[in-house]
Formats: sequence, structure tokens, C-alpha cells
Amino acid sequence: MKTITGRFFWIFTLLVFAFAVQVRADSTVLLDDSLRQLGLRESALRKGDPAKSERFTGNGVPDIYAEKNVPYLEIGGIKVFLSRSVDVYRDNLTITGTDYQKVLVPLLWRSNALPKGVRRIVIDPGHGGKDVGKICNRTEYTEKSATLDTAFRLKNLLEKRGFEIILTRKEDVFVDLDDRAAMANRVKADLFISVHYNSSRPGDTTSSGIETYCLTPKGQLSTNKAKAKADVTAEPGNRMDYFNVQLAWSVQRQLINNTGAEDRGVRRARFAVLRPLNCPGILIEGGFMSSKEEGAKIANPAYRQKLAEAIAAGITDYNQRFRVGP
Repeated sequence: MKTITGRFFWIFTLLVFAFAVQVRADSTVLLDDSLRQLGLRESALRKGDPAKSERFTGNGVPDIYAEKNVPYLEIGGIKVFLSRSVDVYRDNLTITGTDYQKVLVPLLWRSNALPKGVRRIVIDPGHGGKDVGKICNRTEYTEKSATLDTAFRLKNLLEKRGFEIILTRKEDVFVDLDDRAAMANRVKADLFISVHYNSSRPGDTTSSGIETYCLTPKGQLSTNKAKAKADVTAEPGNRMDYFNVQLAWSVQRQLINNTGAEDRGVRRARFAVLRPLNCPGILIEGGFMSSKEEGAKIANPAYRQKLAEAIAAGITDYNQRFRVGP
């Protein structure tokens, strides 16, 4: 594959003009109208669903669940965070035009426009060397060790599937954040996968779950930043918005389905390793090392293998969206 970057603009243009309803990023759109344009139809609410909620289904696409004042949609059972919470207009749920373009279109509209799929993947084990990362209080197992081990396991799994894998570090050394993304660009990677583990505030030993980040689109607030500190600028990696969310959703779905961990959702952030990328990229937080229960799991090699298998399955799912193989 030469690069996805050069094909991105005309693919996205083709998708946008395929719809009967044109949507501006700064507009508010009715959720049911938007989903109808994407081939879904409203389905019956389930027992326990609140009055201000809606469900949608369709052939060959994930089901959707939305609820008033909730900051995410459940797409195929996975939380995908939005630029703004779901709202209501005349008894109908609404979302922003940005979320229509940056969430619904990529995840629900299938395109076979890409003639080739993923071949070269850069895996980025977070932290390393002087940067220890998080530490599991019970086992003293460090994040830098967990990410490197997970990365090697993921590398082995993906190589068996025919992918070419490059690691940003192969041992316990410090690698500058800017150098990690630069390596992916230098080797003309097709995907960038950064592996991390999470931690909560001091004294919190119960927060748990897995979350997967992709780059925040231009003009959208990041999930991990307060509005007062939000940066809404465009980054080079925003050329990959259409593919970033697909990759994040595919990996998050496999992680949750294969581990049974709490779904903390597909989220958006302007992380340093995602901003300069010339290829689709994500950052995975594979669980909380600060959690009494989850931290012990992360320290277990069998669980890290399960995480690696889920990430590999998610990457394979993403690649198969374009009906090609490595």
C-alpha cells in the first residue's frame, strides 16, 4: 500500500456527496433522519430504556443506542464519545453535524474504495527507560514493562497474520514522544498503535476499564480536557479522521468483547504521538494499574496475551472493512 493519505480526500468527498442530506459541521441534526440516510431504521426500546432514548438497527451495520444528555452513542454495543452530549429538539434526539461527519459516516457507511489494505504497522510500547509510567501498587509491576511485553505479544500475533511489524522500542529505553510518531512517518507505516495502561487518582483502587483514543477532529473538544483548557486546532493527523475512528472502534470492540472489561469507550485526544501521523493511529489504555483487581490482571502474562489477541483481532477487523487481506 503506498499510503492512505493520498486517497483520503476523494474518498471522503465521495461519501459526503452520496447522501441526500448535506450536513454542516456546525449544524445540529436529527439523529433518526441522519441514521435513515445511512440505512438504519428505528427499532423498539427495551425494558428499562428511559423515555428520551432511541434505538436503531440495519442490515450489515452496527445497532445504535442514544440517550438524552449522554455524551456518547453506543454503536454495536461500544461507547463512542461525541463532541457534545445528545440533545433533544421537539421530542427527537439530536447530535452535532461534526459527530454526523466524524462518527456516524465512518462507522456506518461502507466503502470499498481502497484497493489495498494494511501491511506495515508500527507498534509503540508506551514509556520506557527513565519514564516508568504507572506502577501497580500491589505487585510493583510497571507500565513500561507491561506495554513492552504486550507489544511483543501483539507483534508475534500480527506477524503470523502476514503483517510487517516495527516497534518504536525493543527494550527498556526512553524514546521521546516526537520520535515515536516520526518513526511511523519515516517508515511509511499504514497504522500506528500506541499501547498504554491507565491509572486513577491517588487512593482510588476501584476505577477500571479499557478505553481507546483517536485524534480529536478540528474544532472538537477532546474527551480528556476541560472546556477551559480545550485546544480545537487542526493537526496533520486530522487528515486521517475518517480512518482513525474506524480503527479505534474496531479495536475497542474486540478488547471489550474478549476481556469482559468495563467499556470506557472510544475517546478523542490530541496526544503528542497521534498529532503528526501520516497514517491512521490510536492510543490504547488497556486497563487501570491502580485498580486492585484490574492491576493484578495486567500483571498476569495470560491476561496481557488476551489483550494482545484482542488488539490483533481489532486490527484484522479494521483491515477487512476494505475486503482485503495482508
